[in-house]
Amino acid sequence: MILRSRRLAALGIVAAAAMLPGAARATGPQLTAPVQGIDWAAGTVTVAAEYPAGTSTVVFSAKGEPLATVAVAGPAAAGTVSSGVPYRLAKATAFGAEFLDAQGASLGAATLELTPEMYTPPTPRLKLASGTIVGPSFKLEAATGRTATSAEVTAAPEPLARRVALSSAAGGRIELSRIRVPYGIEQLRLVASNGFGASFASAPRTVFSLGPPSRLPHRASYVLVDKRSMTLYDVHRNLVARHFDIAIGTPSTPTPDGYFKIGAPQKASGSWGVLRRPLYRFSRAKTWPTGFYIHGTDAPWDIGTWASHGCVRLYNWAIRRFAKTVPNGTLVLIRS
Repeated sequence: MILRSRRLAALGIVAAAAMLPGAARATGPQLTAPVQGIDWAAGTVTVAAEYPAGTSTVVFSAKGEPLATVAVAGPAAAGTVSSGVPYRLAKATAFGAEFLDAQGASLGAATLELTPEMYTPPTPRLKLASGTIVGPSFKLEAATGRTATSAEVTAAPEPLARRVALSSAAGGRIELSRIRVPYGIEQLRLVASNGFGASFASAPRTVFSLGPPSRLPHRASYVLVDKRSMTLYDVHRNLVARHFDIAIGTPSTPTPDGYFKIGAPQKASGSWGVLRRPLYRFSRAKTWPTGFYIHGTDAPWDIGTWASHGCVRLYNWAIRRFAKTVPNGTLVLIRS
């Protein structure tokens, strides 16, 4: 019975302690780095201290050296006070704070270690799907976990014509406007920076700059034969799913421009390569053969040149893949 009574009494004490309001619980001194004390562009932090009741003075230090001595306005109650000194955080730094009463006796101390990596932007994530068809000038959005004050976009195989201006980067949301990439195929990467350091480069995203949207078919899926870049683009759901190098007609036997429909694959040999697919010119009223084809080749060294009699040539491996992924009747736009 005596043991049971002691257990009940102990449980009663714990329950009573749990019912105490938060303000009534004693808190020890702490050193913090509040968000309002961060200068993202300059790479500085201003530390603050949560002092206990009875504190008259807080002595701040950095790497063991004096940083600031701040008098507390209301020593009777606990509170918070800033060091008031922005500190350039170039490497890992140990900050300290000692709390003194009116007689100079210590009421305790607190430490805090900060590193530039805590504030450097992590690797950004581009909000752009690989295969996106971009306009001549477009907006690029990305996300990173911390505020960035600058961003650099790199492009390959051809570099950007001009540096990109950061239009917004608050809270880790990055927006870059009026980006212009060279015509054709480009791979983009983004590095985000602030005063504390630079992120790693983002995962690459392949985009396709194919001129004004008005020069593209107004549908989600189609085939674009672009004679300017000597490339065939297979577009699915408004994204370039795959692309192939091509050969086109010679100046004396040019490949015709216009809209066509693609026919079913046909086995071929010789200069046709392994497969060919007829092109049908169409209108709203009628569809008829043109005599032109998209086909393979027995002369792969001609790809990338003006070599055919008007047909579009692909590598044999490419025409096989093209035959499997592009349905019969798909719209084909051939343009200069």
